[in-house]
Amino acid sequence: MTDNALTVIDTTRLPADRADEFIEQWRHRAEIVSKAPGFRDARLHRALATDAQLPLVMVANWDSVAARDAALANPAFQTSAQSSRDYAEVQGSEYAVAAEYRSDATPAGRGITFVNAFELPAELVDEFLAHWRTRAELMSAAAGFRDNRLHRSTDPSARFQAVNVAHWDSADAWRAAGNNPAFQQRLAVAPTYATAHPELYEVVAEFAAAGR
Repeated sequence: MTDNALTVIDTTRLPADRADEFIEQWRHRAEIVSKAPGFRDARLHRALATDAQLPLVMVANWDSVAARDAALANPAFQTSAQSSRDYAEVQGSEYAVAAEYRSDATPAGRGITFVNAFELPAELVDEFLAHWRTRAELMSAAAGFRDNRLHRSTDPSARFQAVNVAHWDSADAWRAAGNNPAFQQRLAVAPTYATAHPELYEVVAEFAAAGR
């Protein structure tokens, strides 16, 4: 990781019957940018729930903002992106990792991804982070936990100032950890100024730069 390393997280709202179409168009765009200098990886996640508020979430990593901007300026990418703008609402921001937890266990199988996007005032992110850590530390000790990263937006006007991306062995493992009475007690005193959008996801498309 370099000092200028960048994480981009996009959330997408769209008609349910056009999700498959969007995923294929995203694959085409990701294939284009995956060959660009500075690209690291990108994953498109699809919510398990059919009525999810955020049905699709993309997480991509780049060496720098400049590398990402250069790749997205590619005319082929721009043409492909235009094809979904009439039916899909994409909101994205640039993020830096604010906190991270990892398990020492070796994961088996694909697992699932838990994404929780938080709406809150930018000036309260530091305070929110302290509350989030108390819950994340407890969850990180649960069976089936793999890793967890809280991303902080670098744009104070972004809709989601913080986005939590966690990986678990299974949905059942995540639910069992969430039902822990100790976790529920900490959740009950979570800050009211943060609106959470939690969902379980599966990876439906991913690309990684050669050699990574």
